[in-house]
Amino acid sequence: MTDPIVKACPQCGQQLRFPKEIGGVVMACPSCGNRFNTDFKFGGVRKQKGIFMRLFEMPNNILNRIGRYFGA
Repeated sequence: MTDPIVKACPQCGQQLRFPKEIGGVVMACPSCGNRFNTDFKFGGVRKQKGIFMRLFEMPNNILNRIGRYFGA
């Protein structure tokens, strides 16, 4: 089994472990309940973000930033 990826919850900072094979799913922090997406993976390999990846992730990033102001 491979080592998990450790990532902090964007809201409370709780350290969470994810299997390397999981990508592009909505996760909920067990401490605060905040929902966020795991990193997207294409073909099992994560490459440096190019312009197409940034455009693909842009709607989610905008909604996350707006949600901070409205308590979503």
